[in-house]
Amino acid sequence: MHNDNERTYNSLDQVILDPLFPGIDHRLRTGGHIDMDDIRSYEFLLQAEPLLQVFYEGYDCRLVNGQEGYFYLLSEGDLLGRRRLSGAEMLVGQVLALLRMDPAYLKKAGQIPIEQILSHLEMLLGRQKLAEVLAPRTRGRDAETDNRKIREAVDKAINGLARLGFILIDRASESVIPARSIARFTEPVRDAREMSAALEELIKLGEVELDDEEQQNEN
Repeated sequence: MHNDNERTYNSLDQVILDPLFPGIDHRLRTGGHIDMDDIRSYEFLLQAEPLLQVFYEGYDCRLVNGQEGYFYLLSEGDLLGRRRLSGAEMLVGQVLALLRMDPAYLKKAGQIPIEQILSHLEMLLGRQKLAEVLAPRTRGRDAETDNRKIREAVDKAINGLARLGFILIDRASESVIPARSIARFTEPVRDAREMSAALEELIKLGEVELDDEEQQNEN
């Protein structure tokens, strides 16, 4: 066992035998993100990163160290399988990344109300397109049914993003707290002069790709 403050690894065996490894490995393999707010796990990955890169190459995966301070595992083959985020998860993730860039976000203790997510989606996509994307129907529209289905789709997307470590959910206040890894949703526009405007356009156009991996591994 290694001292948390002075953990060093000279071999892969030492990494795998660390009590932190099993839980962290499981989170990564199931598409989770580990950021600086989980300081023990994040420091473990920083220390073990060179050895783990070699380890995960054997599974056709790459351990990615995001510049905002988070790790995730990118599957580049079929050994561990792959998963795509749903369209709703992509839209909600992009909107949260956009809202997180708003200076007003800092005044709200990092919390974004779910109602604000819904209203921002409608503002960017328009009511009709939002209903078509999140509440598809084969027959005529019904406003009450559409409202219910849109909310259900957004709630499901929020739960999915929380499982992957993109956000935390505050049930009491019906709000979410974006994690550092939500910045992954800005990858397609990272080089844009006006990142927020470029991300808005992606949302409006329905461009739902997540950086150039664009797929995460699943169980």
